[in-house]
Parts: sequence; structure tokens; C-alpha cells
Amino acid sequence: MSLEIKCYPNGMYGENTYLITDEATGFKAVIDPGYYDMEVRLDIQNNAYLKYLLLTHAHHDHFLCVPQYLNEYSSVVFAAPEGDHELMIKSGCPEPKKLLREGDVITLGETELRVIETPGHTGGGICFATDREIFTGDTLFKLSVGRTDLETGDWETLVRSISEKLYSLSDDMAVYPGHGEPTTIGYEKRANPFV
Repeated sequence: MSLEIKCYPNGMYGENTYLITDEATGFKAVIDPGYYDMEVRLDIQNNAYLKYLLLTHAHHDHFLCVPQYLNEYSSVVFAAPEGDHELMIKSGCPEPKKLLREGDVITLGETELRVIETPGHTGGGICFATDREIFTGDTLFKLSVGRTDLETGDWETLVRSISEKLYSLSDDMAVYPGHGEPTTIGYEKRANPFV
């Protein structure tokens, strides 16, 4: 299975919105839909190809454009972390069609995205992983980590999520964070000063 990844680092606060495409089928998903414009619409091409909107955590900059996607793509499934459901309600996030928890799998054509619960930045944050890539939201950044001073955040929980769950993945796993540049698990294990 092969995945095409496009990043739009244009969301509020420099949030990365990702459009991922299963190359075998053309089926697509948007991870952290905080950004939406004509460029994204042209890259999606056909309404029928967009299957999922996937949210890593319930912060406004990551779900800001969910209503626009839902309005434009009526058959898309909005899926979000079950552990952040209460925070989503408080934050004004649209109600997801599907709540995700540890071990769930999103099937996108021939691509499978595994849900990994990584609380800390928020109480219920999650990551989406294939065998080669992981989309970490605001859990892990290149040479940094997510802040924990916002509602439901907890520093010790964040460090545990990264060290026990993310750092147990393959060193060559590509990391696509919610802000900033891509990195790898191996590089962060060697160089990240926060964990």
C-alpha cells in the first residue's frame, strides 16, 4: 500500500492540514481539517473520493473548517477521538459520526490507519498510523512536544504517551505533526530535548 500525502500548513496558528490519498484506489481523507480553500478542493477533485475527516484532538485550530468540508462533501464521515468528546462539545466542534478509540482501524482503500491513543496535550488525543507514517497532531513535533497548559492537558501523561507508545514504533517511521516540519521517530528519540 502506498499513500500520497499533501500538507497545507496554512491553518490558524500554522496548523498542518493533511490530505492523504490511497494511491491504489484514489480514496482520500483529511487529517485535522483546520484549513480549506480552492487548492484543497482541486486536490480532492471528485466528491466521491473524500471518505473521511479525521481529527487528532479537540482544539479549534484543528477542526475549524469541519463545517465547510461537511457542507461540500455530504457523504464524508467525520471521525474524532472518543476521549475528547466532552472537550469537543465545549469547544463548539461539530458532532462526529464516529468516535475513535485505541485499536480502531480506518480503512481507506488499501491503506489502514490504526488509532493510537496519546493523551497529554488533551485528555483524549489520538494519532493515526500506517506501517510507514504516523500523524501525531499536537502530541509530538520535530524537536518539540505539544503544550499541556490548556484544558485537559497533562505533562506527565504526554511524556508517557510519547515514550511508551510513539517511541516504541520503528525508528524510520515518518512523523507528520500538527504544526511544523515532518521528522522521524528515530530522530526524535535521539534529539528531542523534551522526552
